[in-house]
Amino acid sequence: MNKSQIPFSRVNRSMSEAERYYSRLSRAYDWLAASEKKFINRGLELLNPLEGEKILEIGFGTGFAQENIIRAIRAGLSAGLDLSAGMGNVARRNLSKAGIAERMALVLSDTLPIPFQRESFDGIFSSFTLELFDSPDIPEVLKECRRVLKGGGRLIIVSLSKDDPLPLMGKVYEKLHTLYPRLLDCRPIPTRELLEKAGFEIQDLIKTSMWGLPVIILDARNI
Repeated sequence: MNKSQIPFSRVNRSMSEAERYYSRLSRAYDWLAASEKKFINRGLELLNPLEGEKILEIGFGTGFAQENIIRAIRAGLSAGLDLSAGMGNVARRNLSKAGIAERMALVLSDTLPIPFQRESFDGIFSSFTLELFDSPDIPEVLKECRRVLKGGGRLIIVSLSKDDPLPLMGKVYEKLHTLYPRLLDCRPIPTRELLEKAGFEIQDLIKTSMWGLPVIILDARNI
């Protein structure tokens, strides 16, 4: 049950449906999601991956953030988690073209718990992914993030935001999500509240917008 004081809509589809949807989109996803890249880059600036660190990305998509993380950590470990086999194939091709495929560890999984041991990572990065989980699943995802993060480790989240009252475009989009949940699968969520309820401490945040939709970029620590 969602304990958030800010109501937000559900995601009414199964993980297997989501996998099929994103696998169909995978070949065109870099073009479809081009507008997200500048927000991902701002999130990566907050992550600031350092040489030798171990970083996990949840929802690696076509590998855009993975390439940046891998180049920054050099001999460290970059792991990616995604549910879509199609996205995994595209990410491997993209990283192979970049000449860094041998330095990645991409894992396909559509279930919890996160398939890594306790305190495995210095940081976790996730962009436009947390808001794809159904409302009751988000606290479980964040609980797993705390488990696999080292003490003091950082979680960087980039997401559509309902932390403040939605502007008109946000209200329209939320309504469309309710009407067409399988087409517009992501929706604004009270990201900061959810992270704080999960036990994370917010260190920094950026509020911005994309096509009139509120976006929040959060640096949270596993205290």
